[in-house]
Amino acid sequence: MPLPDSLRTVVAVAVYWTAIALGGSVLLPDPTSPLVAVPILGGGAVVAHAARTDRLVPLGYAVGTMWLAVLALSIGTGVVDVVAPPAGEIAPLADYPGIAAVGTVGLIAVLVAAYGAFVRRSAERDAGEPA
Repeated sequence: MPLPDSLRTVVAVAVYWTAIALGGSVLLPDPTSPLVAVPILGGGAVVAHAARTDRLVPLGYAVGTMWLAVLALSIGTGVVDVVAPPAGEIAPLADYPGIAAVGTVGLIAVLVAAYGAFVRRSAERDAGEPA
């Protein structure tokens, strides 16, 4: 028995918003930091736009792109820690408040830019198809 479209949309919105909130706040050292509003509200705005304009597929690609940026940050930090360690150990990125703030805002910027690019690509593809 297929799911109704409204239930599918609600589930997709919940999954995407959770993925954005978790991925966008990965660099925050304190989960009660005021910066947690950036991924929650920014992600909510992007998800709401995607749900209203029926662009959940491009949103999925954008969320995947944001998680690729999280992966790149993780790998990059690990490589720097192994290849070029300073006198001591490199502290996690989240221990530096400036990096945590820039990284959190940067991850949401990656999400918004990727969402815009995937929506534009989808619109161009739809415009090229005969009706």
